[in-house]
Amino acid sequence: MTRKNVHARESLSARVENPFIHVPFQAKDLSSIERGGGGGGTELALVDDAYRAALSKALFRASTALSREQTLYPQALSHLVLKLRDTGIAKSHRPVQLAREAELEPAGHARIDEMLVGATSSSFTEFNRVILKRDTRTIRSNLSAIESIEPWDRKRRNPQGSKQLLDHGRAVMRLFQYQHDSLNELNYESVLTTLKSLSLPFIEIAQGRGLPIIGIQDLDGIGGDGLDVLLDFPGIRTIYAEPFYLPQNTVVVPQSGASASKASAQEVTLPTVAVFDTGVSRDRSPIAAFLKSQDIYVLPPDTNHEHGTAVASLIAAGSFYNDKHAWIPNTPAFIHDVCALEATGAHMSDLELRLQEAVRRRPDVKIWNLSVGGDPCDESNFSDLSMTLDELSDKYQVLFVVAAGNYNDLPRRNWPTPVALKDRISTPGESVRSLTVASVAHIDATDGLTAAGNPAPYSRCGPGPVFTPKPDLTHVGGGVHAPWSAGTSSLKVLAPQGHLYHSFGTSYAAPLASCMAAHAWQALAGLHNPNPGPSPSLVKALMIHSAQLASPDYDSYQRRYFGAGRPDDVLRALYDSDDCFTLVFQANLVPGNMRWRKSPYPMPDVLIEDEKFCGEIIITAVYAPPLDPNAGSEYVRANVELSFGTIEGDNITGKVPMESEEGQSGYETAQISSGNKWSPVKVHRKAFPRGVAGKIWGLQATALLRAYEPALTEALPVHIIVTIRSLDGDLRVRAAGMRALAQSNWVSTPLPLRVPINVINR
Repeated sequence: MTRKNVHARESLSARVENPFIHVPFQAKDLSSIERGGGGGGTELALVDDAYRAALSKALFRASTALSREQTLYPQALSHLVLKLRDTGIAKSHRPVQLAREAELEPAGHARIDEMLVGATSSSFTEFNRVILKRDTRTIRSNLSAIESIEPWDRKRRNPQGSKQLLDHGRAVMRLFQYQHDSLNELNYESVLTTLKSLSLPFIEIAQGRGLPIIGIQDLDGIGGDGLDVLLDFPGIRTIYAEPFYLPQNTVVVPQSGASASKASAQEVTLPTVAVFDTGVSRDRSPIAAFLKSQDIYVLPPDTNHEHGTAVASLIAAGSFYNDKHAWIPNTPAFIHDVCALEATGAHMSDLELRLQEAVRRRPDVKIWNLSVGGDPCDESNFSDLSMTLDELSDKYQVLFVVAAGNYNDLPRRNWPTPVALKDRISTPGESVRSLTVASVAHIDATDGLTAAGNPAPYSRCGPGPVFTPKPDLTHVGGGVHAPWSAGTSSLKVLAPQGHLYHSFGTSYAAPLASCMAAHAWQALAGLHNPNPGPSPSLVKALMIHSAQLASPDYDSYQRRYFGAGRPDDVLRALYDSDDCFTLVFQANLVPGNMRWRKSPYPMPDVLIEDEKFCGEIIITAVYAPPLDPNAGSEYVRANVELSFGTIEGDNITGKVPMESEEGQSGYETAQISSGNKWSPVKVHRKAFPRGVAGKIWGLQATALLRAYEPALTEALPVHIIVTIRSLDGDLRVRAAGMRALAQSNWVSTPLPLRVPINVINR
């Protein structure tokens, strides 16, 4: 295949003459489809007398283990864990009918293979009868999905043990929640009565869905006997020592260096980023012109403003203070300073209450930087703080940009040598609504531990719980010098006293991404915007997509550290280079037997020869599914499936992702771990250097809800960004794509309303 007007990829950049094109949702894009039965009536194991007897015996052991709590609290439900076999995890195999006939109350999910149900003493009897006697095809199928039955006992409620709770003195409690409000109310009132009888001070932290979580203080004052009374209450789902969150510094850096020059601001052009941190110094500050507002929850000496000032300096003048390095965006932002984190760290409940109040006060500030971190995230469950970020994002339509966290322990990680470390991203970086940012080095140094462009040795990696893809992207966080110190390859940040010093951490990667996100949001906003206004999901999608466009196609291992990659600048998030053609779709999906499809897709004809497409297709999709904090590993309650491929008749053959790609078929566990099923972010790309045949192309999306999730009252909006790109820098692609779009007669408008302006600080 011949090519004309070819230039090297490195020479191409986004041009403001080439805005991304928005294609709005139209009802005619929806149509009904026939879904397969999913094998729900299939027996996954032989359900004979021996199989039934084994399950009955497991149920007897579980009920015996729960007999004491049933005696102490006869009005409360006890809880069973239905352990599902690998082939029985899918919604279509879930033992829903079995639970209904056995009079068991659905109570959420724990790990990916653990379905939780509540039971009364009579339910245990009825469950045993169904196991032994009921012989319908559906019940046999349901029974075959269950590998074992276990109790949700004190050990499951309090896996850390009572000693750690007493030693720590503060705890967080989450209650079981059910489908019936009367049961939830009874559970809630019962646990409050128990807390009051023990004279335990507590606070309630409201949740967007369901019962509040409860923060218990002065727990060390009640002693072991009082704690036993609390831990025996079966309505408690979990109780654990309250997490502690720290500013995400990797090292304590001596406060010395050159005095910082004053950074100026252009009033009319800059958006605002909220810095939820240890506070920003205002005393003779070189970035004073960027500090527009303040909200104070912590006063000195509990905060020294060091970490907050460093983070804010990168938002206000990161490029200016770092020699205008090409990888550091020159699009600064104003700062809303939220001083809400003690220099030595803060407990989770304090942070949650302060964050809720801070966002309530300033919902007009749409980008919130959180360079804080706690313990590594769990493999199966999302942290309470991450779920609070999700709730606030939905309630106030804000985007949190969160640091992935720092790994400071030995051994040091090199790249690309794989090392088994406990370096999973720290909470709340697993928040599914947030944009989570890891760190790469940007300068080579003779004694540097990492070459430029590689993951920094301190940067924590994904995935999040239940294989949720995290981090979302990377940015510059500063290099590390041997043995573990800051130096010339680190970032220059501002000290409270007004001088610069070198430091490193994912704390510093996050604010650079926050700047870009704030400018992207501002570029989409306007008084007379014909498109849907900016939203957290749309801006997040644009940021991730721009990282894909600027980065290689990483494999699954590399994505654990890079995410989608490092975005170049905010222009790349909104505008095409001449060798690219990008459309941004909004698909309003109705879960069930409905599909959304756009076809025939306007393919640039310069990339097609002999009816074969030769080029690269890059897709990013982001949506905000319903979330259920009580559902454990099934916290995300809806999944979107994408397919970009060729159309024959009424069928689509997926090319991106390919129908045969790992995780796109097979067991539920494979689809989750390899295919990112249930992830609210979908990232796909595929290059076709030898061409792929197809006359008619189309883009399709469908949605599916979890078991027990109520039907949606409104359609689920999904933002889908598709870029078609030349493999050899053909400058005709954008124009050819626009011609094809004009011939399609699709409704479309330019996406950005204004151009982000690079600001030169003086």
